[in-house]
Amino acid sequence: MGKVINIIKKHENIFVIILLFISLIGVSFYINLDVNDELWNFQNVYKMYNGYQIYEDANVICTPLFFYIGNLLFNILGANFFVFRIYNILIFMFYYFMIYKILRLLKVNRKISLVSTLVLLVFGNYALPRVMANYNSLAVALCLLGIYLLIKKQIKMNNKNILIQSIICFLIILTKQNIGAFYLIALLGTIIIKYKKESIKNILKICLILSIFSIVFILFLHFQGVLDGFINYAILGISDFANNNISINLLYIIIGIFIVISDLVCSIFLLRQKKIEFIDEEKNNLIILNSFSIMLFLLIFPIINKIHLLLAITTAIILFLYICSLIIKKGNLNFKKINQIIMVILFILIIYNIFTSINRLFWWIKVVCDEKYYYEYNSPYFGTIVNEDLYKNIENVTNYIKEENNKGNSVIVYSSKASLYMVQLKQSNGFYDLPFNGNFGKMTEKEILQDLKQKENTLILVVKDEEDIEWQESKEIIKKLREELQSIGTIEEFEILKP
Repeated sequence: MGKVINIIKKHENIFVIILLFISLIGVSFYINLDVNDELWNFQNVYKMYNGYQIYEDANVICTPLFFYIGNLLFNILGANFFVFRIYNILIFMFYYFMIYKILRLLKVNRKISLVSTLVLLVFGNYALPRVMANYNSLAVALCLLGIYLLIKKQIKMNNKNILIQSIICFLIILTKQNIGAFYLIALLGTIIIKYKKESIKNILKICLILSIFSIVFILFLHFQGVLDGFINYAILGISDFANNNISINLLYIIIGIFIVISDLVCSIFLLRQKKIEFIDEEKNNLIILNSFSIMLFLLIFPIINKIHLLLAITTAIILFLYICSLIIKKGNLNFKKINQIIMVILFILIIYNIFTSINRLFWWIKVVCDEKYYYEYNSPYFGTIVNEDLYKNIENVTNYIKEENNKGNSVIVYSSKASLYMVQLKQSNGFYDLPFNGNFGKMTEKEILQDLKQKENTLILVVKDEEDIEWQESKEIIKKLREELQSIGTIEEFEILKP
């Protein structure tokens, strides 16, 4: 046992990476297909794979790095949900590994660091990784990488570190523009607190580098022919998205604010204790973590749910663990009994993660290898689990669309469920494939209605039951479509309307 522990200590990073991979693989694969963020993100990447243009044929409202990486993976490994879930595993391995590395860099006990990382992983029955591959998780993982390097270099702003931080900041901006802005503000705030009047020179350098990168990015979009679409969806439509997609959970706001403020108050309290001496490294760590904890909490808005809360307070949780570590260290507290308890918890967590993941992986393999499984590897739906009712639904609607296409009619599924059918058909109706408030760029509801009413040789499918309409869709538009267009029948849960 002692030899095993020594080997693990010697190859600590490899052990953690393997453990995270094993923990995530079963959790990521054994997921049913559903109408949610995974499907919508998959659809946009799949459109790019099939030759459609981002910001033109796909109404993506954030910067494009996540989608370009996904398209690259599709071109290398194949375009299906199996590969998309490999993408999810890679993102969250990166995300949780960076949490562990930051804690270790902060000199938090090895076992506590691993326990904390695994607790965050399993929290809410693996709530975060089960959201699947998405730009928010990738952006926060990149934030953690930047924070790690900032702590490692102790905010030393020589030209090399300025360039590295500028590159990371720009990569975050390219993944999700608002998270990139939060990171930049936290970075500049950290520099100002550390260097005060001397910070102006460093800030100007960072802004200059980011400006150069931004010009290159704009030119790239221009030559790709999608600059106007990018401005339309990711800039002009973003305020409409924020205003019309507000979902408030007061409990999550209170929890988040409490954690962030508690960290800040405890940090100030500790630093003001004259009896406790803090070295510059510890002071710098508190400055960095508080700056990023406060700014990254803002990513909880406008859709305040469990997932956004977990991402928003990731840095705050790391800071909390660091504060606890400082208290133990400075207070010379007896850690031996606690250490034994943590060892037991760690053992339980490791066994639980491995068992849960392998068990789910086994059931996923059983489903995919069954002769009754619906999809081959070249199908976009290979790798996901589709129940019989949903499979029949997809087949019935897609067959109906094919029949109408053969008659010379286009079919728009004006619903969040459109992705189910457009993915199967490898077709695109542009922004109508995800008709959410704020996903139409600068177009108003009146303009959308007018555009739909003027379409020739087009049929429009809308959900019959109002309770089944996704909350981010405009019920007013659907209501007016029913009032002003001719109803010619039904297919599955949809009413068929003709302009």
